[in-house]
Amino acid sequence: MGSEFAIPDDPDRVFFYSSQGRESRPILRGKDAKTTFDSIPVIDVSSIMSDNLEERKRLAAAVDRAASEVGFFYFDNPPVDTRKMDTAFAAIKKLFALPSKEKMKVHVNNSPNGKGYAFRAQEEGHITNESFGMGNDYTEPEQAATSGGMTSTIPLNRWPDEALPEFRAAIYEYWKEVHAFSRRLVGIFALALGLDEHALDHMFQEPLTDVTIQHYCKHPSDSYKPVLTPHSDYGAFTCLLQTEVGGLEVLNANAIWVPVPLREHAFVMNTGSHFEILSNGRWKATVHRVSGRGDIDRYSLPFFWGFDPTTVVTPLEKFRGETNLEPELAGREFAKGTFSTKPDHPVVAEMKARGLEFEDYCYANLLHGKDPWVKG
Repeated sequence: MGSEFAIPDDPDRVFFYSSQGRESRPILRGKDAKTTFDSIPVIDVSSIMSDNLEERKRLAAAVDRAASEVGFFYFDNPPVDTRKMDTAFAAIKKLFALPSKEKMKVHVNNSPNGKGYAFRAQEEGHITNESFGMGNDYTEPEQAATSGGMTSTIPLNRWPDEALPEFRAAIYEYWKEVHAFSRRLVGIFALALGLDEHALDHMFQEPLTDVTIQHYCKHPSDSYKPVLTPHSDYGAFTCLLQTEVGGLEVLNANAIWVPVPLREHAFVMNTGSHFEILSNGRWKATVHRVSGRGDIDRYSLPFFWGFDPTTVVTPLEKFRGETNLEPELAGREFAKGTFSTKPDHPVVAEMKARGLEFEDYCYANLLHGKDPWVKG
């Protein structure tokens, strides 16, 4: 997920944000250039529904190659109803067309989980980027089939039910199919790592899921320029759906931006930092950004899939060597990612007032209606 932090303009380096903070990479040209990718691989994912294990293994092998060499890939023919994709985007356009006062009723600061509406930047008084987020919320009946019987007493999501009653249903109809698809993908990723198909299941009993819908607005300038800070994703993987307008760009090993052209009804997939840790660097959490023209609106619908909040993600034994990536607690990193771009959120204010850090925050407690602060 993206960041709003300033990025230096340097002709010889590309700066970006990762789970480790701000980093940079030299731009390699001529004899210094490495062999790296200049396009995004395309994988037909339809065999994920096959009863034939060998077909699923072939799919997994293609995923492993793409995750190892690029960290990004297309999934053509996913088992998600294209009509629900289109209906979701139609509802999204209606949401962002609402008057500002209606959108602010569901502002992220009104949610203890930072979900709802936000605008990320203003240029000469003009909003250039809006977002709307929803995630795990065990008070909502739509999540009953995926919650494993888990319940909560604290509503975390915020919906514009009064101004746009059809929005919630449209998003949830899409969410339920992508959620089911993602659970199947866990098995494909396990096979891709050379494991039993169910070897990772115990790490995703209560997966952290997050939808952060983006609207990149028209802006006064007609130039083509970055509109989302370069960053890599945390979590396990992302299923991104685009429509009408592309703009996503991926950073290769030479620090050259590679465009990701629009493919209607296909997912753009990328592996996050926690799969990078699990594979001890075999798979990449590749840096990406969004660029766009000022004369057109762009909408995107990313679905983030993460480990259980109590899972400590550490390199698998088969990938360990002399140098190993540091373990991370999934829920803590999710909280950091959620609130690091929301400096005015009440959670951040409370943390500062009590002299606490994210190490003192238990995301699993929040999901189950308990006090998330385990210290102080």
